Amino acid sequence: MRSYTVGNIKIQFFVAVLVVFGQALGGCSMVSMPMGSNNSDSPTLLTGSIGSSTDVAYADINSDDRKIIAENLDAIGPELAAGSTAEDLTLPWLNDISGNSGTLSKLDTATLGETGCLSFETTANTIAGIKLYSGTACRDLAQKFAVTTLSVADA
Repeated sequence: MRSYTVGNIKIQFFVAVLVVFGQALGGCSMVSMPMGSNNSDSPTLLTGSIGSSTDVAYADINSDDRKIIAENLDAIGPELAAGSTAEDLTLPWLNDISGNSGTLSKLDTATLGETGCLSFETTANTIAGIKLYSGTACRDLAQKFAVTTLSVADA
């Protein structure tokens, strides 16, 4: 390869140093423009979702509370399997860790035999206040209940 020189300085080395230095400076400077907006002062919010009653229920009643609700349903599972009426039955629940508590009521076991699921309502006394929720619990492979849906009920 032929080497070009200017005086005593080799040009290839000089160009290589300039390219490396230019890339290093280019990587350190951060100039960005939000996508979807040409207004750099107040960019458009591109992500997000519309809140729903399910989001509120998940924020108020966490997964530990849902496990305790499911455990209470498991406790009366044999009675439900025997076909006893559960619509007028009320079950209190309490999570000692979070301090949340409530009462399960209006257990609808109409589809329990076919789908393994039942619907229910529960109150929940949380730090956000007392609210009424409606939900569904279904049995898993081990025949244990798990809360599958929970949303704020229309009062």
